[in-house]
Amino acid sequence: MRRFKLVLEYEGTAYHGWQVQPGLPTIQGVLQAALTRIAGVPVQVTGAGRTDAGVHALGQVASLAADLRLDSLTLRNALNASLPRDIVVCHAEEVPPDFDARRSARSKTYRYTLLRRDYPSAWLARHTLFVPHPLDPDAMARAARVLVGTHDFSAFRAASCTARTPVRTVLDASWRLAEDLWHFEITANGFLQHMVRILVGTLLEVGRGRRDPAEVEAALASRDRRRAGKTLPPHGLCLVEVQY
Repeated sequence: MRRFKLVLEYEGTAYHGWQVQPGLPTIQGVLQAALTRIAGVPVQVTGAGRTDAGVHALGQVASLAADLRLDSLTLRNALNASLPRDIVVCHAEEVPPDFDARRSARSKTYRYTLLRRDYPSAWLARHTLFVPHPLDPDAMARAARVLVGTHDFSAFRAASCTARTPVRTVLDASWRLAEDLWHFEITANGFLQHMVRILVGTLLEVGRGRRDPAEVEAALASRDRRRAGKTLPPHGLCLVEVQY
């Protein structure tokens, strides 16, 4: 049995997230079906991040074990010939038997993108959150810096989150502005359900002057979901990279 690592990008609009759900299209389900067709036997894959419905990826990582006679390049090409156009395998490589896409990951980087102008975009509608209101980038940057470090992020997780601990270590959290596109990038050793979407929802309120940056620190310390902002839609979120 050989073990492989896949690096994937996908447009998540048509899918109900990463994880297999009976009767619903998911990234994991479609990928496993393609691998099963190639291998001739059922193949299970593990993903580094369980992205939610509508969330995209530029650097999702999956691992699998299969008795394949294909080399890595041929496997990548065979998968891309079998997968729909909105899921692409960018890279495939054989890895040691103990590699696990989820457990071996040291950190992950997510990006949430705002379209900050006074009219929407037909091209970018599936990948950005349209924000027609003026925002204060300096206040949003100050608030983002509060998030760096090891904290209890209970105020920034979904009520349905089942993580055993709400403590996460954020290595970097910053805004990058590229004309109309405002990118929030955050790297951490792990994420809670809806964590990034709630964080950006809170920072957006800071940008609009509805919160002071100090209130983000107070919400973090409170561990109370009611003290944080709303959960933003999934389509602005993208899993950018997984670090090993």
